Amino acid sequence: MNRVSGHTFFNRFVDQNSIVVDLGANIGRFSSEMARQYGCACFAIEPNPECFAQLRNFGNVKSFNIAIADRTGQMRFFVAANSEASSFTRTSESDREISVPAMRFDEFSALHGLTRIDLLKVDVEGAEIELLDSLSDSFLLGIGQVSVEFHDFCDLVSKDDVARIVSRFRSLGFLSINFSKESHGHEDHLFVNTQRCDVGKVEFWTTKYLTRNIFGLSRMVKRWSNRRPSVAKPA
Repeated sequence: MNRVSGHTFFNRFVDQNSIVVDLGANIGRFSSEMARQYGCACFAIEPNPECFAQLRNFGNVKSFNIAIADRTGQMRFFVAANSEASSFTRTSESDREISVPAMRFDEFSALHGLTRIDLLKVDVEGAEIELLDSLSDSFLLGIGQVSVEFHDFCDLVSKDDVARIVSRFRSLGFLSINFSKESHGHEDHLFVNTQRCDVGKVEFWTTKYLTRNIFGLSRMVKRWSNRRPSVAKPA
């Protein structure tokens, strides 16, 4: 398993021949790190023009200054001082409103010849429900792994909608693993397509419970280490 920028996935299904799509790329931390670690082709999509200005500096990542949404056309987009809080929804953090070009994901994929996607990362600040609802079953079955940051932890989406999306993926044969700590809803949720990724029952249950807790423990240790005051060495 690997975790990159808060998104956990089975790394043995990703290599230099893989296609990775990053929806809500922000300034490119996830895409650039995936390209660096695996040498794979990354498509980074970010509607915020200020973030995109930094994203396009990565030569090994194909970047697109558009929004992926449930419909194609111009859409209102609310920019926040904290770029990670910019979204289609006006919140208390929104500073200003702009208009951005948007495209359905199935149309984007057809336009760029993406007949398969090995890993899809979704972090679209509350628009994930409408986005996933807009995709057909056959389209989703063409994706190996889907890592979603659901924004139920900050009430941008409802827990009922998250449960409905999880149920749909399971009905299609995807394995569902929530790597998030309990207080953070489903901010690191992975769906694994068993038609494309050979994950057995033992590996699934081990990952779902043991690996998840190991990752959680490592996060706690890291936070404790960062907070621990430094002790000056004696001269």
